[in-house]
Amino acid sequence: MERISPDVGDIPEGIPADEPYVGQEFESEAAAHAFYNAYATRVGFIIRVSKLSRSRRDGSAIGRALVCNKEGFRMPDKREKIVRQRAETRVGCRAMILVRKVSSGKWVVTKFVKEHTHALTPGKGRRDCIYDQYPNEHNKIRELTQQLANEKKRAATYKRHLELIFEQIEEHNQSLSKKIHHIVESVREIENKEQQSHV
Repeated sequence: MERISPDVGDIPEGIPADEPYVGQEFESEAAAHAFYNAYATRVGFIIRVSKLSRSRRDGSAIGRALVCNKEGFRMPDKREKIVRQRAETRVGCRAMILVRKVSSGKWVVTKFVKEHTHALTPGKGRRDCIYDQYPNEHNKIRELTQQLANEKKRAATYKRHLELIFEQIEEHNQSLSKKIHHIVESVREIENKEQQSHV
């Protein structure tokens, strides 16, 4: 089982147990990611996986930056005609942690920037934070979800109509098949009678 948070004895004095700090150790990069993600959810921001450093010797991962999703700035759109301008979500926030793999195999926090350049929404989950950042998108998602539900109902109605039509076709085929069988039998009887009368 990977350790996500350090033992209480490992934490330097004055630092909350649920806050990253330089020197904090994790068993793996995934454990560091899980810890920072849980911290971000509690504090009220969303993390984004950023730069990855690899070993020149074997190409394995040896360093990872985990940043606030408002880090940096969006590159200007080079297209001449922008159909729909998206809301600006990157504001140059510098909050992040940098973890590096050490010789013991553990991952250690080598840099931690706590301060954000934007308002935080403590207690809100990732989905709520995303909805706050994209209010118009939230309405659009709700509208599309409703449309999807309506289409599913309509599709179910069409399916039932088709099933009824197929049932009627099947009944008609069976009836037709019986009539054809009856006609064939009648023709055979007539032919038999004619043959017997000639004998």
